[in-house]
Amino acid sequence: MRLVKLDTPDGIIYINPEHVVAVVKGLRDTKVDTVSGVHVVKDSPEVVARMLGTEEISLDVTPRAVGWVKE
Repeated sequence: MRLVKLDTPDGIIYINPEHVVAVVKGLRDTKVDTVSGVHVVKDSPEVVARMLGTEEISLDVTPRAVGWVKE
């Protein structure tokens, strides 16, 4: 089992890359969704994805706001 060390506002956590579901960019931090829960880390999504061993990362730049209607 391979564990990746990530820095969070509360301290350091270790995550198994096989259990990561999604990496989401927030305003200040990055959210890492795993099968066991959600963790907030300080690094950018690109850095987190690279540390987790992702070869290619797709960025979704679709605006998502309350009341957004795609026409």
